[in-house]
Amino acid sequence: MAELEQQRIEYEAQGFLCLEGALEPEELAQARLAFDRAEKERTLDDLPNQDSIFIRLAEQKTIFPIVHRIIGDVVQLSTLSATTFGPDDAGDGWCKDLAGMLGVDHSRSTMQVDVVIYLDDVSASGSCVSAVPGSHRFRADAAPQEMTQIEEMPHQVLLRAPAGSAIVYHGNIWKARTRNDSAGPVRVLVYSYNHCWMRQDFPELSSIALDSIRPSHNLSQLFGIGPDVKVAAGYWDRSIEGYPSSTGLPERRFSELKVVGKAVTPNKLRSKT
Repeated sequence: MAELEQQRIEYEAQGFLCLEGALEPEELAQARLAFDRAEKERTLDDLPNQDSIFIRLAEQKTIFPIVHRIIGDVVQLSTLSATTFGPDDAGDGWCKDLAGMLGVDHSRSTMQVDVVIYLDDVSASGSCVSAVPGSHRFRADAAPQEMTQIEEMPHQVLLRAPAGSAIVYHGNIWKARTRNDSAGPVRVLVYSYNHCWMRQDFPELSSIALDSIRPSHNLSQLFGIGPDVKVAAGYWDRSIEGYPSSTGLPERRFSELKVVGKAVTPNKLRSKT
């Protein structure tokens, strides 16, 4: 518990957490095989229906307790995606994933947590995520100056990681991804978590996928599966079980509904690269 609390504090201070060796060797091997099969069949956009390993990793024993402590008992999975960054992939410029979400004080809220799981080693020159520590708590008007190169961002940190590692980061942090100058591809899984009253974006779940999810209360909540229908409709009050209760980190803060979207300027999605 002391280690989990220390990780929670570290995450809150810098907006990200690097977990080396998060996946067990068996999990990594299964994920690689399932990923390669889905990529060959061109079904990387349909992961929950491709292999149960992608479903089970949503509650992975090293990663999920941290996500749960950050978001709270009402945590759910919002999206699940997979990508291969091939050699010479150009990377991505600086952005905040939640830049377009209005009506929320993101500097004092935790609306989304993203988990990037690396299936291959990631070096500084190999499609590496870079982040600005503490930028998840920057005010909306504290945007960096326009840049032409990723390397121009002040105070950035390259988040190198060996295969089987995971990076947990706040949806409001300034982040970028470097060019892949390594010799081989980099395969990644991305699990995005939000709150059970927010939207989810999954393909229609097959009966096989539902059979893998339904026996588990927590997986049912994470994938938005109700007890009697395929997908729970609207707000529901189920909570994650088997973990110390958490209200999230920190308390969520919102603008009044009547002023949402009025006199609000969205953050810049990304600088020029």
